[in-house]
Amino acid sequence: MSGKYADLRKEIPIRGRNGNVKLWSLMEEDFFGWDSFSLRYCLVDGPGMIPEETEKQHTHDYDQLLWFLSADAEDMLHLGAELEVDLGEEAVRHRIAIPHAVVIPKGMPHFSPIVLKADRPFFFVSVNLTGKLAAAVANESLQPASGPWSRFFGPFMRNVQALKFSANDPYHYGSERSQPSGGYSTYFGSDLSGLDVTMAWSTVCRDHNLGPWGPDGKHHPHAHEDYDEALIFLSMDLDNLTDLHCEADYCVGADGEEQEHCILTKATVMAMTKGTPHLPLTYRNVTGPSVFITLGRH
Repeated sequence: MSGKYADLRKEIPIRGRNGNVKLWSLMEEDFFGWDSFSLRYCLVDGPGMIPEETEKQHTHDYDQLLWFLSADAEDMLHLGAELEVDLGEEAVRHRIAIPHAVVIPKGMPHFSPIVLKADRPFFFVSVNLTGKLAAAVANESLQPASGPWSRFFGPFMRNVQALKFSANDPYHYGSERSQPSGGYSTYFGSDLSGLDVTMAWSTVCRDHNLGPWGPDGKHHPHAHEDYDEALIFLSMDLDNLTDLHCEADYCVGADGEEQEHCILTKATVMAMTKGTPHLPLTYRNVTGPSVFITLGRH
């Protein structure tokens, strides 16, 4: 891609083995060019604590949203693993065995998630409302998996929420849109998290296009005037998270001559600064599953 919007396209660096993480990427301020959020994306395939800044109970001076997602594009309801997330000063234990989102407000003590068993790989996504990751040890001596078990209607009920999935893409642009992605999607907004961030996840398994539709029956761009948005394209090939196994034709700019087509075949972030017109998005020649993530800081 070349032209006015070329600097908005950022190919994602995928790294190799780190403990029980098979493949991963860390995208911070120097990647996005923003101080509004950073992202850790991991394919986890074994038991043990997921590597973060420290294995001790710790806090952050920023809000954090953790996602635990299936790596099977056609079976998003089953995580294929069991984990424990310990929250609060007493390290209250929460067992997770289906896809979940975990909200960690700034200052809340917690441990990095502990994988008890992994029957198949799964994705761990950490969205951090800061440009640079950092942790402060909260309790040097406290051990993980040592606190009391959580209870239904307990104090952390809003912090640990099961994700809900539906067919097709994360947004509905009207009844005219009749091309499903062949996968499943979920959305977690600020109304659920209490944080100034929204995130949507949609798996892609077939050719399709994504609006919005105009009254003329054609796709047109839109723009967000109040917030930046990262649109993230990643493979679900569990041996190669880089190759999308498709062509994603992503448009940036206003209708007409200004609009530019960015043809994506590798793991990429399109970093949409506020006010930048973008979409439509068309997937072609899909030969393997991928995931499309939208991440906005409101």
